[in-house]
Amino acid sequence: MKQLTPEETIDVNILIAMNKCMGEIAHGLQFVHRQKLKQKIKHVIRTVDVYEKEIDKQLERSGSKDAIETIYDCIMDLVLEAKESAIKKYKV
Repeated sequence: MKQLTPEETIDVNILIAMNKCMGEIAHGLQFVHRQKLKQKIKHVIRTVDVYEKEIDKQLERSGSKDAIETIYDCIMDLVLEAKESAIKKYKV
């Protein structure tokens, strides 16, 4: 199997961190009251949880967990900033 370049490793870590962000955002929406949307969000949560458990098993072996957590924190900060900006524009 081909060894990943450092750039490819970073891309994989970003992808995994984005998955974690998607899970956190979906968990925040799980109490939406519209049934169809609620079902879709629960499906996202289940899918992300299964994927995240598998990733965590692999990360414990590889030692990339700290790098992914750092990327995750940065992405969530950007998402929250974008959300605040969108809310401000919507209210204007």
